[in-house]
Amino acid sequence: MKKRIQSEKGEILLDTDRDAWLYLAPRGGDAGGAFARGKDLFLHEEEGLPETYYIYSWSMEPGEDEQLQAISLVSAEQFLELRGLMLNAYPEQRGSEVLRSYGYGVAEEF
Repeated sequence: MKKRIQSEKGEILLDTDRDAWLYLAPRGGDAGGAFARGKDLFLHEEEGLPETYYIYSWSMEPGEDEQLQAISLVSAEQFLELRGLMLNAYPEQRGSEVLRSYGYGVAEEF
């Protein structure tokens, strides 16, 4: 799936076939089954443009549309943390690690 978005530095073409995937949701089964819908996390990198994280929402249900939505770095980190994973792209911005050290363990708590 492809989508064009605008940034302050120019136009960005998000493309799930070419961009790096950071998380792919489980797939399988029939429509209506356990893995009939999901959200994947991708990273678009292009020289001269900012890194762009985005969510690809997909469905195997007939009539449901697919969507691409650009998200912030913080939202990408939270998306992965909810699934038990870490994004180590910017270790100096590890606010969630500091909060966990104070006893917060679930992303929704902050």
